[in-house]
Amino acid sequence: MTSERNSSTEAGHTRLLALTAAGLAVGSLAGLVATAFHVALDGAERLRNSMLDWAHGSPELGWLAPVLVAGAAAFIARWLVRRYAPEASGSGVQRVEEIVRGDVAPMRPAVLPVKFVGGVLALGTGMALGREGPTVQMGATIGHLCWRLFKLRADDARVLLAAGAGAGLAAAFNAPLAGAIFVFEELLRRFELRIAVAALAACSAALVVMRSLIGNHLVFSVPTIQVEFFPGYFMFLVLGGVMGVLGVAYNCLIVAGLDLADRVRRVPPEIPAAIIGGVVGLLTWLWPTVVGGGESQVQGVLDGGHSLGALGFLLAVRLLLGPLCYAPGLPGGLFAPLLVVGAAAGMFFGLGVKALFPAMTTPISAFAAVGMGALFVGVVRAPTTGVALVVEMTGATSLFVPLLTACATAVAVPSMLGSPPIYDTLQARDAAQRARPRQSGPRKG
Repeated sequence: MTSERNSSTEAGHTRLLALTAAGLAVGSLAGLVATAFHVALDGAERLRNSMLDWAHGSPELGWLAPVLVAGAAAFIARWLVRRYAPEASGSGVQRVEEIVRGDVAPMRPAVLPVKFVGGVLALGTGMALGREGPTVQMGATIGHLCWRLFKLRADDARVLLAAGAGAGLAAAFNAPLAGAIFVFEELLRRFELRIAVAALAACSAALVVMRSLIGNHLVFSVPTIQVEFFPGYFMFLVLGGVMGVLGVAYNCLIVAGLDLADRVRRVPPEIPAAIIGGVVGLLTWLWPTVVGGGESQVQGVLDGGHSLGALGFLLAVRLLLGPLCYAPGLPGGLFAPLLVVGAAAGMFFGLGVKALFPAMTTPISAFAAVGMGALFVGVVRAPTTGVALVVEMTGATSLFVPLLTACATAVAVPSMLGSPPIYDTLQARDAAQRARPRQSGPRKG
């Protein structure tokens, strides 16, 4: 009996070591792909800026260049998705969650090139989409491919898939802790030792590869932040409630955009994608600082360089542009566009608090930084991930307590209003679409 127990224990230890090694391999590959994706997007942005410089030299017809290029890129990106990998549509996070829970079959290898190329085409031309969605789904695909390559046990497939997804998020935002927490809080919604071992190994390896290739840089820089007890901490509690309401509204806008896209289902999806791409191209021509994934816009808000009117314009445009760009099913994420809206809304809130309490010493940029995390939590409903994400992106550990304070109400308010998390909503829509052919079949017969 004792020898059998010892043998079982040794086998368990060996399996954990195998998952650690597999996690390191998955994370290294995910980090390599995420880094290549990052570099490709940077190159696409430089090309877009060069095109704008050239186009502004001919103001009469120059505006056509960004409109046509963005429209064509969106058309091709959506065609690639429809033709080769329909599961690469949209963020991809909800698809990964469905696979982890056993609701759908694992992703095919075609997701990897389609998400990469389609993501570069869509995001590189200025669409308000995030790079984290593609890196999460590409990382998950790499995890599944490595499971097949290493010929591990059947129940290890979702372990490596989840680990790859976490590594993809970690590499997208240079946030290894957020990537690991995301696996447990959002993908699994529980803790498992085997997945913890693989996810931690994968996230660490992804960051080692990414930082070795392009350096270790904070995504955003913020000034030194010190928060007084009153009105500081109390106001962060109020800010979280405001962001919870805004998160409900943002989710409604995303669903409304998807519903609108469903109403034109008879039209090939490339057509709406091209039209929206053309709109984004026109915005790029008119106001280039409001388009794109959002990193530069967030930094501008944190730096406090916007007038009140410019800040309001940025908030209004990005509040509508994110859901609009997501509606046609282009390969891109939801996280990064959320950060722009959260930062701008948080800055607005901070300016209001400063007007009410002129003696307040808490810097207004703190409200913008906390607003990012609070809106993320209000939309996604993953508070620990949101807190870790903002702290790691800014490097400001002084934000921990304000974020915890704001995220408490950012979670509570949407729940009280009966608004489900966005990925639960997207999964329910996916399930309804999968059931639709089966329901319509008997009627046609």
